[in-house]
Amino acid sequence: MSERRSDAGSRPPLVGSFRGLRIERHRATMAHLASVYPFHVDDSLGQAGPYIGVNVTAGMGGFYFDPFALYVAGVLTNPNMIVTGDIGSGKSATVKAFLRRSLAVHGSRRFVAILDPKGEYLPFAHRHGLAVVRLRPGGRDRLNPMDPRSGDDSSDVITRQSLATALVAGVLGRPLDATEDALLGWAVANLARTGHPFTLVDVTAAITDPADELIALSRRTPLELAQAATPIVFALDKLCSRTLAGMFDGPTTVGEQWASGPGLVVDLSAVYNDHEALPLVMLAATSWLSTVLQRDSDQRVLQVIDEAWAAVRHGARHFQGSLKLARTYGVSTILICHRPSDLTAQADDGTADAKIAAGLLSDIQTRVIFRQPIDQVPIARELFALTEREATWASQLVRGRALWKLQTRGLVAHTVLTADEMAEFDTDAAMS
Repeated sequence: MSERRSDAGSRPPLVGSFRGLRIERHRATMAHLASVYPFHVDDSLGQAGPYIGVNVTAGMGGFYFDPFALYVAGVLTNPNMIVTGDIGSGKSATVKAFLRRSLAVHGSRRFVAILDPKGEYLPFAHRHGLAVVRLRPGGRDRLNPMDPRSGDDSSDVITRQSLATALVAGVLGRPLDATEDALLGWAVANLARTGHPFTLVDVTAAITDPADELIALSRRTPLELAQAATPIVFALDKLCSRTLAGMFDGPTTVGEQWASGPGLVVDLSAVYNDHEALPLVMLAATSWLSTVLQRDSDQRVLQVIDEAWAAVRHGARHFQGSLKLARTYGVSTILICHRPSDLTAQADDGTADAKIAAGLLSDIQTRVIFRQPIDQVPIARELFALTEREATWASQLVRGRALWKLQTRGLVAHTVLTADEMAEFDTDAAMS
């Protein structure tokens, strides 16, 4: 024993006191350890963009994220994102922290546009100077989903025809037949040809009293054409007089002064509990927002669509077309939903709309996956092409920690919030 104490006094401290191989204590950085275990620790994405938190799979190093910077670097080929996670997993706080820090880092080079079905982004808007549009039946604010995009764009007419078709089909609960689709498309195209602004009310009037050229083109009598148009007229009337009344049934009343600020929040909380109206309102609002954001500007836009399932329920095809224009106009769309199946469950299995909704997920290269219920893990694994290890992580993530999938690359990052942010972003204040 005396010999062992003497030996310990003349050498550096040893790890443990057991017999066998003696290993001296050694201090090293992660750079040294990476050479010993080269594939054990993930490398960093760099420091472009705002700080989000720590990269758990990179030895708790700093995690920074900016979709536009990663697009320029070739890490991503489109800037769109989907954020999914169970209630209380931390997805809302992470999105708000990302928006707040993006505005802080980039200033006027970023513009934030939020479609807010629950009204939970209103404190964020007030604190950071975002304009607020409150849509409610009989309210002061009104948006016209038939507004054209800025500039002379022939595809704009097709976009408005697609939106009108999606809205009417949503009310009818079925796809339009060939005659109905032709009537509605003709009405929108004819009104657009005049060069004057028009609304859904004008579309209804154009179909109710069709021009002689349309009657001749249809090869039907006026009575036969009126009978074919009846379902469309009733659907448009319901949209204008009930479902969208006081919100989308007239000219836009929101001035353009919002464009000079840091962002815009469209508050839809007045219809959040109306499950029949919400998807139609979301579709109309998303389309209007997409139209006004598709403009020539040096700003890069972060567009947040919360409860994204409602936006694609009746308009998956129309919504997919808007996402494909993201790179053209410098827009990063962030879809938020609780479960990955929320988007694909809005259409019957095997239909074209169901396939388009599933295609939305494959087109989006940045997937931020917070804790998932056990029954959702197999679905998440299939939709997001998760490895077996990543799928295991998805059900075990603690609050604030998410699996970030950027194309085929995956990492686990933990969002770090300041005390002010935790107070500002707390969505459980009423419970606690």
